[in-house]
Amino acid sequence: MTITVYNISGSPMGWRVLLGLAFKGLNHKVYYLSGSEKEHKQDAFLQINPHGKVPVLEYGGVFQRESLSILGWLDEQFPAHPLFGKTEKEISAVWACATRHSDYLLKSTSNVVFPVFGGSDGAPKALKEDAPRLELASDLLKIELAELERDLSNSAFLCGETPSAADAVAFPEIGRIMRAIETKPASMSALGFDNLDQEFPNLARWRDRITALPDYAATVPPHWAASN
Repeated sequence: MTITVYNISGSPMGWRVLLGLAFKGLNHKVYYLSGSEKEHKQDAFLQINPHGKVPVLEYGGVFQRESLSILGWLDEQFPAHPLFGKTEKEISAVWACATRHSDYLLKSTSNVVFPVFGGSDGAPKALKEDAPRLELASDLLKIELAELERDLSNSAFLCGETPSAADAVAFPEIGRIMRAIETKPASMSALGFDNLDQEFPNLARWRDRITALPDYAATVPPHWAASN
């Protein structure tokens, strides 16, 4: 049987699942839906997930939904290289870290990168229309990045010396920030994101460890690679 992931290029939740599969070294195929054509809201996909959301994982004719739930299912079905640790202490720590970043880091990143991606470089729409709100969002994101920096002060990955579900959840947000810096450098510089590697060195080293993993490249949103 083959693992199939239904995803939209650039979805951070879908990216989590692809990273989890990469961390576990599991073969799979990805079916990318067109977000611009709203394929995830059409009848064919709604039969798979009535909520019209990605990711969805299919294995043996059974569909799994919601990214954190899928990561947990992967550990149940394929115990090698556990994403949620082995001991009760490890499991608790990974779940706490993963759920925290699934909420706060995701929201904080979206509040910055969405208006930046939507504006011309140097002039995000929100920066013109509501500069204080975007500046506050940037400050709140820096707080979340500082949390990551602390989490990485004593270990190679967020919850130990091997990548876990916490890393799978957090990394796509860093990926989105780096993509915004790459494609909208003036906008991100204006918001104070032009010196992240020096400001958060632990985070920079962690990012490099993730990107150096053997199967990482296959997880990158394909439309990013196509535009480079």
